[in-house]
Amino acid sequence: MSRLHKFDYRIKDNRKRNTLLISICLLTLIVIGIKLYNSYAKFEVVSDSYEMINGKVVEPVNAVEYLTELAKTDDSLVYDGAQYSYTDTETSEEVTIVDNNLRYVGANPNNYVKFNNELWRIIGVMNNVDGGEVSGDGASRVKLIRAESLGSFPYREDCLNENMSYDSENDTYTCIKVINDNNWESSTINEILNNYYYNKGTHPPYNAYIYKNNTYQYGKTASIDFRNNGLNNTSKNLIENAKYYLGGYTIDTGDPNDISLMTATDWYNSERTNQGNNNSLNWTGYIGLMYPSDYGYASNGLVLDNACKTIVLNTWNNNANSNCKNSDWLYLGHNYWGITPGASSKSYAVSLRSSGHVFGYHQTKQAFIIKPVVYLKSTVKIVAGPNSDGSVTKPYKLTI
Repeated sequence: MSRLHKFDYRIKDNRKRNTLLISICLLTLIVIGIKLYNSYAKFEVVSDSYEMINGKVVEPVNAVEYLTELAKTDDSLVYDGAQYSYTDTETSEEVTIVDNNLRYVGANPNNYVKFNNELWRIIGVMNNVDGGEVSGDGASRVKLIRAESLGSFPYREDCLNENMSYDSENDTYTCIKVINDNNWESSTINEILNNYYYNKGTHPPYNAYIYKNNTYQYGKTASIDFRNNGLNNTSKNLIENAKYYLGGYTIDTGDPNDISLMTATDWYNSERTNQGNNNSLNWTGYIGLMYPSDYGYASNGLVLDNACKTIVLNTWNNNANSNCKNSDWLYLGHNYWGITPGASSKSYAVSLRSSGHVFGYHQTKQAFIIKPVVYLKSTVKIVAGPNSDGSVTKPYKLTI
């Protein structure tokens, strides 16, 4: 009997051991499962805000700092050396502001970014950009431009409803009183971008100078619906209410701001100092358009060993200077509006022509392509890695 008892005890001990081993194994599997689940779940939840490299989550970094560091190894990021000068009204002394912005240059750099669930492109890191965030004015901010056009619009609707006459027999409109005005603050494009596009609204039909029956004439546009492609709340949280400059150009021969004389460097100065037509020299808002200098500085082309930023932008359509536009990722091959108004005439605003040169004689009533421009808050972070390398198929991602 004693042997049976001993055998019985051995069986019970083995059972206890097995039960303990099974419990330990189960507990280990549960712990491993929880860790794997948490890791997977975390990656899935923040997949637009993080990158995975070798199974590890890589934290996003400040966008300004990332691009500044990237410029050390990426030759498509170049400092422009930009500066401008003005006379201080109190001391009568000349003041020079050196910005030296960091810009993407070349025909097609990897500067794509996912913003507003669509493709935008990074113009660069702009320095000394005033804004309204708590960290103070004069910060360095990343500047973006929408990759695709938002549509074609007049710079300014120059015929109000009460001035529009309709001929029902010939189905034509005539404007009895034309309003010539290139003030950006009251422009049609500003209203469209910052009231309707920004708020996902629907702009009502408006009067425009349109191409109809093989000629340009006044007419009515359809309403513009931005409920699907307007800025979402996530995107609004990323952009700064920033200062845009509205200094203009002239069409006066011999004037230093004459459009027929200005290089990218000249434009940069004029945009910030040459106030005209009683327009404001600057405006603070969320969405603008690009400057002529943005276009000029984006080329890394050469003409007879001279950098394109030293070539007059009004001559980039010449065959001798074609390398400038062909080496510029902001060249579209279409007519599109810039933000800059004329300083000597209220009828004109700057446009970038399909032929590749900057033009200043288009009346504001004409409809051209627009590509919205925004400044990111200086605290915005960028997500970069194997799946976010700035290419068109793997754009960078943004987060707070």
